[in-house]
Formats: sequence, C-alpha cells, structure tokens
Amino acid sequence: MLTITKAGEEELEAMCLLLQELFGLERDFAGTDNADTTAKQEAGLRLILKHPERGQLLLLKRGVKVVGMVNLIFTFSTFEGGPVIMLEDFIIAAEERGQGSGRFFMDSIVAYAKEQGFLRITLLADADNARALHFYEAAGYGYSNMRCLRLVVK
Repeated sequence: MLTITKAGEEELEAMCLLLQELFGLERDFAGTDNADTTAKQEAGLRLILKHPERGQLLLLKRGVKVVGMVNLIFTFSTFEGGPVIMLEDFIIAAEERGQGSGRFFMDSIVAYAKEQGFLRITLLADADNARALHFYEAAGYGYSNMRCLRLVVK
C-alpha cells in the first residue's frame, strides 16, 4: 500500500539515495556522485526539515520503504498575488516506476497545494528526460516561455 508522509531525519539516508538516483538522470548534475555531494545533499535536507515554514519534504512509501520523494519550496508570486510552490527533487525509485506510483504521488501533491491555499506549482525538468517531461505534461503541467538561468555565488 502506498502512503505519503512528511519526511524526518530518520529518512535522510533514503532521501540521499533517491537524490543520487535523480541527479544521475540529469545532465546538469552528471558526474557529481561523491562524498562531498552526499554531504551537501544531507545538509540541504536538514535545512528544509529545520525550516518547515519555508518548504516541505514529502515521502512516498510502499509499506515502510521510501520509494519516492519531493521537495516543495514555499514562496510568493507577485503575478499570482499569493503563495506558490517551487517543486524540486521529484523522484520515484526506478523499481517503482511505471506502476502508477508517480501519478498517485503527483496527484497528492497537487491536492496538498490546493488544501494549503497555494496558487501555482512550478517545476524544472531536465530537457533531455523525455519520460519525465511526458509524465509532467500528462499530470497537467504546461510549458512556460520563461527560461531557467543559474548563477553560482559561493
């Protein structure tokens, strides 16, 4: 049976494994699977857990096993005039894909957003990941004319 729970520190290892799987699928993060990257992932996850007013980590579980995760970042939109979600790190474990688990999880995320009064969900997806893009389109996401630009400031 599939369930959705809020993540806790006890699931950090499972979330890091899922993030490694996700980043292995994305060209922007290719070749970053190392101890330093795992430490950064864990630090980022701990920050989100410490600040639930700024974001939420949700887990998809089959029984007690974590088989999916998502990072929902809370922000505001001047265009929408209210709270919105930036959806990041949506991943379903490879062995769980193709069984409807991702759709169940995404539908639950959208329901959560509506219940909490969010007005929009925005996400970024790897341009080369046709399977993910098809999944998001089938879930109702549309393309924007906006482009993602990034500046590392560390």
